[in-house]
Amino acid sequence: MPPSAPRVAAALAALTALSACGGGAPQSGGSGGPLLIAVVAPVTADPYVAQVLRRGTELAVHELNAGGGVSVGGSKRQVQLRIYDDALDPQRTRAAVQNAIHDGAIGLVTDGYGSAASAQDSAGAGVPEIVVSNGSAALMDAKARPSLFRLGIANDAAASILSGYIAKSAKAPAILHDDTDNGRDGAKQLESAFPTAGVHPTTTLEVSKDAIAVDAQVRAVLDARSDAVVAWGTDAFVARVVNAAHAAAPSLALFTGPSGESPAVRAAAGADATEGMAFVASRMSSENDSASFGQFEHRLATLGGGAIDAGIKDREGREIRQPADAEIFSYDAVNLLAAAATKLGSVQPSPKLLDVLLQTRTHSANGDARGFNPDNHEGVADDDLYIARIHDMVFAPVKDEPLSATLPTEDQILADFH
Repeated sequence: MPPSAPRVAAALAALTALSACGGGAPQSGGSGGPLLIAVVAPVTADPYVAQVLRRGTELAVHELNAGGGVSVGGSKRQVQLRIYDDALDPQRTRAAVQNAIHDGAIGLVTDGYGSAASAQDSAGAGVPEIVVSNGSAALMDAKARPSLFRLGIANDAAASILSGYIAKSAKAPAILHDDTDNGRDGAKQLESAFPTAGVHPTTTLEVSKDAIAVDAQVRAVLDARSDAVVAWGTDAFVARVVNAAHAAAPSLALFTGPSGESPAVRAAAGADATEGMAFVASRMSSENDSASFGQFEHRLATLGGGAIDAGIKDREGREIRQPADAEIFSYDAVNLLAAAATKLGSVQPSPKLLDVLLQTRTHSANGDARGFNPDNHEGVADDDLYIARIHDMVFAPVKDEPLSATLPTEDQILADFH
C-alpha cells in the first residue's frame, strides 16, 4: 500500500458515513431551517478528489456558520453540508443528484464526471451544479444545460497551453486517454490544439478507466515512434500510464492534464516514474494578492488538524505536503451558493436561482474576485493556467513558459508548514 493508504482509508470511512445521509424527507427551507448544500463526490472511486471537495466545502461552511450563518430573507440560516457518493458513474451521479434535490439542497458542489446525466434533473429543479474536476468543454452549455457551472480547469484552455508547451520539446507526441467524458474530451481538445502549435500526434488511444494495465497501449505508442506521451483522465489512470511508460522507455517525455497534480499519481507511480512529468494547473495566488492563499491554507489546516499530508516522501525521506490549490474551487463554490441564496432571499431552489448565481460575485480564497461568465458558465480564467513540473516528488512552475516563469514555488515540505 502507498504511504498515504491509512490516511486515505480513514478519510474514506468518514466520507462514506457522511454519504449515507442522503435520502429521507426534505429538511431544508422551513421557518428558520438550514441552507443545505450537497457535495456529490467520488467517495469510493477517487479518494483524493473526494477529499478535495470535502475539505474546501467544510471550511466554507464552518466559516459561514461561525459568522452566524447566511442572511436570507431577513434572518440568519445555518449552512448544512451533505455528501453523496457518485462512484464516478453517471447513473450513480444522477441518483445522487436526485436524492440531494429531494433532500432540499439549494445547490451542489460536484466532481462533475456524471453531470451530463444529471443536468436535466438539476435544471428542472433550479438547483445549480458547480463542477470542480471534470474539464470537458462540451459539458458547459448555457442553453442546453443551464444548471451546470464550472469552477475548475476547462480542457480546451488546458490543452491550448499544454500543446504550446509540448511543442518546445516534442513534435510527435501520442495521446492516451481514459473513457470518461473528461478523458475523451481532453484528447479531442489536444488533437484540435496541436496543429496550431506545430505538433502532429502519432496516435490517440482510448483505454477503460478501470483497465488494470496499459502496457499494450504504451507499446503501440513506442511502435508509432512517439517522442512523448500525454495522459488525460482520472488520477488513477494517469498513474498507470506513467508507470507503464517509464518501465518501457524511461527517457520518454511525459505530460498530463490537471489530474497529474494529484499526489495519488506520485504515490502510485513513484519518484523515478514521475520525475520530470509536466502538467497543467491553475495559479494559487492572484496577480495582485500574494497573501490570501497562504491564509486560506492555514485556516484549512486549523480546521483539518494540520496541513495536507500528501502521503509521499522525497529522496531525503522528508514528508511532502500537498498545496491546497484544488480546494480553492470547492471553497469558493459554497460561498457563491450562499451569496446567491442571500440575493434570492430563500433557501429553496428555483429556476430564478440559476440567473441569480450568474450575477453573484464573491472574494476567492486566492484573492481574486470570483463569479461565472454568463456566456459559458466558466469561473476560472484561461490566462490563470500555468505549467508545473515534478522534481523529487514536489512540483513547481516551469521557467520556460511566460506565466509560469513569474509564479513563486510553493514550499511543499510538510515539516516547513507552520
